[in-house]
Amino acid sequence: MTADHGTRLLLLSATGAEELAGLARDTAVLLTRPGGPSLPEVCARAADGPHAAHRLSVTGRTAEEVAARLDAHLAGETVREVHTGVAEGPARVAFLFSGQGAQFAGMGQGLYRTERVYRETFDRCAEAARPFVSTPLQRLLHPDAEPHVVHRTAHGALGTFCVSTALAELWRSRGVEPATVLGFSSGEYAAAACAGALRVEDAVRLLGTEITLAERVTDGAMAVVALDEHTALDVLEDFGPTVGIAAVISPGEVSLSGRAATLDRITQRLAASGIRVSRLPVPAGLHSPLQEPALGELAAVAKGVRTCVPRVPFVSTVTGRPLEAGQLTPVYWGRHMRGPVRFLDAIRVMDAMGVRAFLELGPGRALVGLGARCLPGGGRLWPASLGRSTDGTGTMLDALGRLYTAGAPVSRPAVGAGARPAP
Repeated sequence: MTADHGTRLLLLSATGAEELAGLARDTAVLLTRPGGPSLPEVCARAADGPHAAHRLSVTGRTAEEVAARLDAHLAGETVREVHTGVAEGPARVAFLFSGQGAQFAGMGQGLYRTERVYRETFDRCAEAARPFVSTPLQRLLHPDAEPHVVHRTAHGALGTFCVSTALAELWRSRGVEPATVLGFSSGEYAAAACAGALRVEDAVRLLGTEITLAERVTDGAMAVVALDEHTALDVLEDFGPTVGIAAVISPGEVSLSGRAATLDRITQRLAASGIRVSRLPVPAGLHSPLQEPALGELAAVAKGVRTCVPRVPFVSTVTGRPLEAGQLTPVYWGRHMRGPVRFLDAIRVMDAMGVRAFLELGPGRALVGLGARCLPGGGRLWPASLGRSTDGTGTMLDALGRLYTAGAPVSRPAVGAGARPAP
């Protein structure tokens, strides 16, 4: 897999650490030998295997760059583009689907340009979203997209859905299948589609309806505060029913959402007590009591949507537990809209399922950052598919290499052959 700028992924493996170091040293020499094989040739041969337990991945644009990175790694330096690991068996990978708010102008533009699977999936989702947006969602892929276009709530939620779903199909084409899925906020719909519980078009219809209804609220606000759930509930008791917990995102952190004037009073009291507060620019007051008048309208649309038994285990952030048969009812989607998002509970369930690689599908790195705070300690991987890259190809290659070193099955011929620009 490569991009039009020439980035390549080299995968190496051996039966022991010393053997792997020797292979890396020999490969660095091979890459710089006059008249030797090209970097694409070396990557393709290495990707064909066979593959042993001790593994190394490295990305680079030229043979000289890859060789230099291997040499620096062998010399004991920390090289950001080099990853190592011992694959004791197939790694269980979770797909974490981003929610609205992570979007940015130009997100994943390079993948859209060079990867046919990605582009076709994005366009399919964007076409389904047309009734809910004021401009084609492909506009968000341009680095010069206007802020009012990128950061409108509907564009952010549906654009992120398009990116996340396209990433899921691209990862699957690279041989990476999820052992389980999870979605944060609007990402719940992308997770449901990836798991096979909803058709993509139905997921877009439900999400578009929810966000359109949510945007009717214009006097809302949101804030992240450094409190655990129980303490936050105690604080809210003093301020009435117009503000609630929108998400439980880590052991000592929740987001609050509701009437802006009331939330101002709450955050002022908390800040005066020395509690960390971070306001979010979301006037719709998502996942709050302000959404309750719209729940009946969402339920009416949800009654016309057919759901299926998930083909992939789906950990719900509505309940914080694995989804049960028949649970995706109109009432379920109303609970989703009203909140809270139970990310902390859901990520802990995934950990108990034996997942050790948590892959964010969407723009940014918010979920992998939150996940690492929920599950501190070593032994887990937290790669992002895009990060803040407008290109995306290099970030995804790096993540693919990290998953490979952990033992995740990858489509090695696809890695070796490289990507081709989409016509």
